[in-house]
Amino acid sequence: MKKLFLSIAATLAVLGLGFGVTAASADEQGSGLQIVRVDYNVKGVDTAANAYQEAVQVQNKGAAPVSLSGCTLEDLTGHQYDFPATRTLAPGEYVYVRTGKSPSADPANWWNSAVNLYWGRTNHMYGNSADSVTLECSGSRLDRVAWNDFTIRP
Repeated sequence: MKKLFLSIAATLAVLGLGFGVTAASADEQGSGLQIVRVDYNVKGVDTAANAYQEAVQVQNKGAAPVSLSGCTLEDLTGHQYDFPATRTLAPGEYVYVRTGKSPSADPANWWNSAVNLYWGRTNHMYGNSADSVTLECSGSRLDRVAWNDFTIRP
């Protein structure tokens, strides 16, 4: 089923009808943490100004709160984001890890809400045509999402 969804998502992306993977993979789901969305191909040319639009959404699908201390996101080439040690996700709660900086300096702006964490990079990280993102906590892989938009699958 996951392969079918990713194939459909890849076809939509090639046609310009989609820009993110929304299905979550489930390699290992012991903690309840899961990657539920990856926005890896933002509209327009990739620039520092729109790098914040590139994002990974991580959600606690479990029944108990989960600390993000010791958790990381890593792409295929080894770029790694370390979650703040003080961040905990309640059951059902999610957070977006955005590649760039916040587009607003105003602390009241929704971009600066607790749901958004900013990596602060000045360039895009995820490959538009192919890449992966892996969620690990304390050295254990919890989830991984990969994409390859230009491969035609049967």
